[in-house]
Amino acid sequence: MQIKGGFDVLKHGPELDIDGKRAHWIKASPWLLGANPRDLIMPVDGDDGFYPTGNELKPEIVSSNRKYRAHVLVCAPSNSALDEIVLRVLKTGIRDENNNTYNPKIVRIGVKALHSVKAVSMDYLIQQKLSGVDRTLDGGRRGAGEYDRIRASILDEAAIVFSTLSFSGSSIFSRMTRAFDVVIIDEAAQAVEPATLIPLIHGCRQIFLVGDPVQLPATVISQTAQKLGYGTSLFKRFQAAGFPVQMLKIQYRMHPEISTFPSKEFYEGVLQDGEGLSRKRPWHSYSCFGPFCFFDVDGIESQPSGSGSWVNQDEVEFITLLYHQLALRYPELKSSPEVGVISPYRHQVKLLKDSFRSTFGDQSRELIDVSTVDGFQGREKEIVIFSCVRCNKEQKIGFVSDFRRMNVAITRAKSAVLVVGSASTLKQDKHWNNLVESAKERNCLFKRIT
Repeated sequence: MQIKGGFDVLKHGPELDIDGKRAHWIKASPWLLGANPRDLIMPVDGDDGFYPTGNELKPEIVSSNRKYRAHVLVCAPSNSALDEIVLRVLKTGIRDENNNTYNPKIVRIGVKALHSVKAVSMDYLIQQKLSGVDRTLDGGRRGAGEYDRIRASILDEAAIVFSTLSFSGSSIFSRMTRAFDVVIIDEAAQAVEPATLIPLIHGCRQIFLVGDPVQLPATVISQTAQKLGYGTSLFKRFQAAGFPVQMLKIQYRMHPEISTFPSKEFYEGVLQDGEGLSRKRPWHSYSCFGPFCFFDVDGIESQPSGSGSWVNQDEVEFITLLYHQLALRYPELKSSPEVGVISPYRHQVKLLKDSFRSTFGDQSRELIDVSTVDGFQGREKEIVIFSCVRCNKEQKIGFVSDFRRMNVAITRAKSAVLVVGSASTLKQDKHWNNLVESAKERNCLFKRIT
């Protein structure tokens, strides 16, 4: 069975026990040759000198007498996608195959990290350790040496190091005394192949590429480079070569009313919903804020002078009002950044930010996450509002017609995705027509009255 983009998937089958899952994984992954994949990186009774303690203690390590803690490097193409993973680890810890939770020691390296992950950033951890060091001795020379020593020790002692693909080639790793046992690359289908190879320079025993080939690929500006295949990810190349791809069929993010359409449209109906996703949120009691809604807004699109981008002021005003009603009815949404607003066009994003700032003040930057669709890949929010922008008599929608961009946009929300666009314009595209018809069938298409 082939999904758009040539993704091989498995039909629904019986639920497997732990041993069955492991056997299936090994069969589908020729690089895992041992009966237990951990045997490749965690020798029995081995001791690497970094035995975890307290909350960092992994239960299965104790029960199996393993004292070797795997050294893992986790990478992603963008800072936003990387920080999303860091935040989840900080919030929930990590669960093993026996459903035990543990909190590994982690460090986030690189620049442009979110403030919310500051507590595990390299610079912050170094400053914490340096606070008790006299950096004035020897004219500051000892301080500089101490800085390098502490940085190396943080990298060595961390169970998991987080870095963007580009920063993983930094000299910061040069003083590290331990190689990485495992490299995990998230959003691997969005990374160009040369970038995927960067973290491998540090050596590893295993590499896992995690990605979705029916979501957005890497952004390549040069048309020549694009034609020559530079935009093809290593993930996609392996897949095209017939390398086994294991599809994770259970999704744990979206309310079933959200996942229904993308599952049918892009994944041939094989997606399954995890437990607890049907939970009703307070805003679901109001029909306009249900799990899946389409607001038909026939606005006026325009193109800023000298720009290839597009804007739609009518959608900006409608979305500003939509958020105002949400926040007014459900003030709990103002206590944390639970709402994301996305659009395919950068100029529309700027207009939306300006509108929110002028309407709700500077605090809107902390409460409303406004971004391009491309910049939101790998992320999620409780509620996502999607501004489609395009509206014209010629019924041209540009790269909004890219089904991968559409797929990303409508799968970022956990409890509600609110699509704002011109139904008559968007319906000329096959996938968008299917979405509009789906909204009609479910009685969740709302026409703006002007």
